[in-house]
Amino acid sequence: MLFYFVKFILSYLFFLFPLCIFADVQILDSKLNNRNLNWSTVNDTVMGGRSSSIWKAGSFSSSVFKGYLSLENNGGFASVRHNVRNKDFSDESGIYLKFIGDGRTYQFRIRSKSASWADYYHEFETQDDQELSIFLPFQDFKASWRGLNLRMLPSLKSRDVIEVGLFLSDKKQGKFKLEISEISAMTEESFEQYLNSSLSLKSTIERVTYDANQLELRFETSTNFNYKIESSSDLTNWKNYQTVPGTGETINYFLKNDAMNKFYRIRASAK
Repeated sequence: MLFYFVKFILSYLFFLFPLCIFADVQILDSKLNNRNLNWSTVNDTVMGGRSSSIWKAGSFSSSVFKGYLSLENNGGFASVRHNVRNKDFSDESGIYLKFIGDGRTYQFRIRSKSASWADYYHEFETQDDQELSIFLPFQDFKASWRGLNLRMLPSLKSRDVIEVGLFLSDKKQGKFKLEISEISAMTEESFEQYLNSSLSLKSTIERVTYDANQLELRFETSTNFNYKIESSSDLTNWKNYQTVPGTGETINYFLKNDAMNKFYRIRASAK
């Protein structure tokens, strides 16, 4: 969790940022050459359908999964898969995705060595031409086989992950396009730290001119975060002052300036 510490002394503002360390397992990264990674498409043509798709691996750029979803001949799915048997996900708790979508609902799919004939899936929504970053906990993946949910199978275990992929079957005929800039396995805490490290938070704090015992805190917010304002008298013991949901706009908040509330900090956490 990234902390933003705020101290007001003689109209001067101090910010302290602790170091964040990430230990995620990289699957795809637009900052690298991904053309040597083996991703393969599987569409409904294996069952007589007419859908088509391609995977365009990026070289220091986003990779693209795109094509045409057809509902003809009782078809209606397109997918791409990648073998990850050479990676160890034991210490991770979910999948991090960063992408630009087209407004359709996709699935992230995982194959487990405990039941390699089935798929574990997690749906995620996209917004047209909007970049989003999401976290999909392993514990929330559901087991399925050819569209049927399999409640008898055990929950997905991170240590059993052997294949990952993307799947589209939203029953909407037409073109689709999903640009992926990053796929990683990580802990939920690392995901929050990752988002915080990329968050450009602009903040100011000023004394209220008509009240010497009040300070005005002004800070930008993101719709992906909640912001907890905390206060302290000694920088050691902190108490919750107010929790503010991010709206994507700049928020103005009035703070007390007294012996019990000399210091303030903002804790940003993913919604």
